[in-house]
Amino acid sequence: MTAHPLAPLLVASPFLGQYLLVQPGHAAGVRIPEVRYEELRGATANDQRGDDDPMKHILNAPGRLTDRGRQFLAARARAVPFPRQENPDDTEVMARLARFPEVDSTMALARLRQAQDRYGGLVYPTSAWSFQEEIRFEPWPYYEVSANHGPLAEFIDHEVAHPYSVTLRSDGAVVYRFAADVTVFADADALIEADALYWECENWTPVIEPKARQSTAGVREAASRLPLIREGSGNTEWWWESDGFRVHLWRTFAELFQQEGQAGWGLWARDEAGLQAAHRFLAANDLR
Repeated sequence: MTAHPLAPLLVASPFLGQYLLVQPGHAAGVRIPEVRYEELRGATANDQRGDDDPMKHILNAPGRLTDRGRQFLAARARAVPFPRQENPDDTEVMARLARFPEVDSTMALARLRQAQDRYGGLVYPTSAWSFQEEIRFEPWPYYEVSANHGPLAEFIDHEVAHPYSVTLRSDGAVVYRFAADVTVFADADALIEADALYWECENWTPVIEPKARQSTAGVREAASRLPLIREGSGNTEWWWESDGFRVHLWRTFAELFQQEGQAGWGLWARDEAGLQAAHRFLAANDLR
């Protein structure tokens, strides 16, 4: 596994009775109020550091990822050099954020730098229904304007010619853009956990596979009686698991392209007992 190259850290520091955001090696900094300094210090402080350090790359410090998420990254992921071009300094990023007075630009800058440190250069192949390709994490302060979400930074680069973009909101949420701007996951770790679930299902038995114009009627109501896999679920796609089988409902493209026929669902069984339980679930809820 390739080690992630060290990226410049964003440092919030008291100086002569003021509080500044600076990058090591840069003479200039951005002045912030004391209350923002305390917020930033609280957001990045962690007694354990090490494995939970948000300023370390996720391949070196997976933090709150589940064992499944860690195993997925160990099996599939690698790090490539990031950034591939000169990274705009804090002053330039703050200037770009100044177009959005409704956004706390100091916190947005801090979250951008944290995303760059944690995810920058992460690459892995995914079998998620949104991608099914190799994706590259490249958090970048090229901000697009969204009426509902404010500034959206570039986040994931994908090679296949999908007609949508994957961006990062200033609070860390993952937003897909096309006919509508859709918040898919609360944060990038949830997206990775969802990819890990797809990966794990590659070795399970498919019982229901997604297909064009597939009906999802009754699926969410039936699946909601099962335990939700919270770490890999989001706002437009959800996972449930019980008795050795797993249900996935996917509405991301239905919301993104505003076409109900793009919704889909799937069901997998881990073993023979799970397969029998899955068929009982389908029969009890009249799903097929």
